[in-house]
Amino acid sequence: MILTSGVVFTVACLGVASAQLTFADNKVVTYPPYVPVKRGAYIVELEHSKAGPSIAAYTASFNSISDVWVSSQFSTLFNGLAVSTSDSIGATQLASVQGVKRVWPVRYHRLPYRMSATNITYPYLHQPTGVSRTLHELGLNGKGIKIGIVDTGVDYTHPELGNCWKTTDCPWQYGADFIGDKFDSSSPNPIIIPNPTPMDCDGHGTHVSGILSGQGPNVYGVAPGATYGMYRVFSCPVNGNVASTDDIILRGIEAAYQDGHDIISLSLGGGSWPEDPISVACSKLVKKGVVVVAANGNEGANGLFTAGTPAVGHGVIAVGSVDNWNITGAIAEFTTPQGSRPVLLSTPGSDRYPFIFEADVPVVAPVDSSGSPLGCAGYSVSLSGKIAVIQRGVCSFAQKAAAAQAAGAIGVVVYNNVAGTLSPSVNATVTVPVVAISQADGLAIVADIATGPSTVKAPNKLVGTFPASTAGQMSSFSSFGPSPELAIEPLLSAPGGNIWSTYPQRLGSYASLSGTSMATPYVSGTVALLKQARPELGVKEIRSVLANSAKPLRDVATGQMIHPYWSGSGLVNVYDAIKSRAMINPPELSINETTFGPVPGFDQLQALGSVRWAQRSVTIVNTDRTKGMDVWLESSAADSLSMYSVDGNIGTTPRTWPPSSASVPPNTLPQIAATDSHLYVAAGQSKNITVLVVAPPGLRELEKWFYGGYLNFTLKWDQESVGSNLFVPYAGYNGDYRAADVLSTPSSGLPALTDNNQVAIADVSKLVVSANNTALLLYRLDVPSRVVAATLVDAGGNTVGYLPFGYNEYNARNLPNGDNPLSGATVSNIVFTDRGAAHAIRVPAGKYHVHLAALRPLGDANNDKDYQTWDSEQYSIA
Repeated sequence: MILTSGVVFTVACLGVASAQLTFADNKVVTYPPYVPVKRGAYIVELEHSKAGPSIAAYTASFNSISDVWVSSQFSTLFNGLAVSTSDSIGATQLASVQGVKRVWPVRYHRLPYRMSATNITYPYLHQPTGVSRTLHELGLNGKGIKIGIVDTGVDYTHPELGNCWKTTDCPWQYGADFIGDKFDSSSPNPIIIPNPTPMDCDGHGTHVSGILSGQGPNVYGVAPGATYGMYRVFSCPVNGNVASTDDIILRGIEAAYQDGHDIISLSLGGGSWPEDPISVACSKLVKKGVVVVAANGNEGANGLFTAGTPAVGHGVIAVGSVDNWNITGAIAEFTTPQGSRPVLLSTPGSDRYPFIFEADVPVVAPVDSSGSPLGCAGYSVSLSGKIAVIQRGVCSFAQKAAAAQAAGAIGVVVYNNVAGTLSPSVNATVTVPVVAISQADGLAIVADIATGPSTVKAPNKLVGTFPASTAGQMSSFSSFGPSPELAIEPLLSAPGGNIWSTYPQRLGSYASLSGTSMATPYVSGTVALLKQARPELGVKEIRSVLANSAKPLRDVATGQMIHPYWSGSGLVNVYDAIKSRAMINPPELSINETTFGPVPGFDQLQALGSVRWAQRSVTIVNTDRTKGMDVWLESSAADSLSMYSVDGNIGTTPRTWPPSSASVPPNTLPQIAATDSHLYVAAGQSKNITVLVVAPPGLRELEKWFYGGYLNFTLKWDQESVGSNLFVPYAGYNGDYRAADVLSTPSSGLPALTDNNQVAIADVSKLVVSANNTALLLYRLDVPSRVVAATLVDAGGNTVGYLPFGYNEYNARNLPNGDNPLSGATVSNIVFTDRGAAHAIRVPAGKYHVHLAALRPLGDANNDKDYQTWDSEQYSIA
């Protein structure tokens, strides 16, 4: 086969003497342009057959191809290879090799976490989750359980992490480095030189390790008696990024499995579909009996469909984050004519410039050159030798700090413009300490400073403890589900907002971080405690018992429960999970298929008339071998969520129904009916209950609501007066999800043809495209789409080919506040005749239009009727 480079390649195929390397684009996954991928690097999945060639034979075959190199082999959890190529070889050529099932580009991954606004004291952290009772009343600590952590490494010399590596009685008995310190994702050929041990140079992995294994006295882990392995797959920070790739992460996961870990903890993520290589590997881990716990993501500011991979992998325990209860943090003491005021400080905007002033220094609340306290316009007065107190808003923290620094300030305190805590972030141009304080503290200090000369001091290690205003509530950053196919994500939630834990000693020994990255090891630790207490439980049973025993969270604004797409089953409670004598399967009810019409067989629902409903079955298992139990079923509704505002425009954080705690019509809430609201389950036996879930008929389907709630089971055993409660979340779409539009509403003005500055072309009929005059197709996905194809169609209605960047699979939703607010393709005189963009042709002059097709949810990629389509006006190609 003649390739685009003009060179003929042949490959010695497996079991065949030789064969030509051709193009096979139906096996190639093409990511949207905004997904960062490593140039010339691919994951090649191979067909699995016991009688087929070995991985070694495949490796030899690929290595025999000129300009193709095999860098890694995977045979345990993922059957395939990591392959590097020159620019002359692409994914479609690799897919043509006999035995290849699918080819993915290698993605870059970056860690999802942030510096916290504040810190937290541990006694309060462990009480609401049942960890404190488990450790102290039951005497459990995870002993005998092996936990593999795939992360940035660990400072194993930290005194609270054992100060050891693979020695007798050391908690760190396993692990390796797979990446080294010099990996730079901006380089076309990142350097990979693993170190002898997985020493952490970033801090994320050491922080995660403290949450799991901290020995005290400052950090007490959830499972301090477990045995650990650290598999370092992220490098040191380079150009502001801590990066890795699919193939490196896969190597770490496979090594953790081969070392025999009971639990693998993954505080990482990227993508949104369960079919990607890392999710596939994690799903296979689950099938092999390993509990996999993964971070749901930190994209809460972008609303629904932001759960990441591998959290959405089948059987993986996805974890959301709640904020901590008590805040312990650094203190500054402001002295004004009104007296002395201690104030809680955020973590600094930069680790390089801590806010430490051992002696009093002058503090002022200046107005900028425009007369504003916001500090965005620069200062006409000198701030030399002073701390500047500045209001948040309009411009960035970095801009405010840079302006004050330019005027001579030696430090900056930014006070919030709304209630709550925050953490500033500044760039490298800011070389003075920057911290943030609350709105209430800031307003009071500004008023006090106005009465006369004032000072502030912030001695090193001066700390204080305060109650948190968002204690036990969902963290605003925590990602929302569902998965693209409406699976409830996360499964449950744990403390992840403002977590004080260990940090590399050279970086300060301790730090406060926030993220589902922090909630994930917390849940991994609870799994270890549960496995130690109940070793007979399998992976599915652990998942069910933990989810059933979690405590649903209430929305303080509406009075309803928090939607399962945000919190899952609720806050983990390992003590109740250990003590539980029952389980309910499945642990969640995901409603992605519904029937519209009267509900049969339930008299109480007949008055509703035709409604959208779904029938599900749950199994209640009495694991007590000596006593029977009575079961009562009730339900509670959660907030309904919509991505759209009242005017139909896309929002960021979801709109909720009810909008407040005021009472609303019952038909605007989901309803539950069951074949048995009360039943008896004999000792050691199980019974099934049929449950009818009715979508809220009082909410307009045009507003695209996602409803949800909880089945509340009250259990009481024979001769016992005190019972217990288990919960099963349910959630679905208020409409026909298969018919749901995936492209943005017409009011968005998209899809559209635009110029290269993304300005819509007013009259497309006058557009003339040539080699020197290209345009863009822009569109927005409001729902994830398995396949999106943008093709060029001639005046006779014939498809000529795919636009450049026009064919993409496993598309995530476009995120308004993310790196991918829009998707697009190039409109030029070049198209590709294959999906993998290997065969380019020049288009003859004439009249053409763009045809955009996006696969609707749960659709068949081979059925044209399952696509939402859009066609541009006709234009000319010269």
